Amino acid sequence: MLSVKAQFIFYLAATICLVIAALAEGGRGRGITGRISLLPLGLALWLFPTMWNTGHAAFK
Repeated sequence: MLSVKAQFIFYLAATICLVIAALAEGGRGRGITGRISLLPLGLALWLFPTMWNTGHAAFK
């Protein structure tokens, strides 16, 4: 299982990505391309600790 500190780091990184995506004025590229690329990254970072702990419990 991921330690509580590692989970916190993943959730913090995800929150930062999602906040930047929400507040960015387009970021890199044209239009909303920069914001769109941060959304999947933020969601993946948010999901990873739960997925890791579930996999660890399932195949223990």
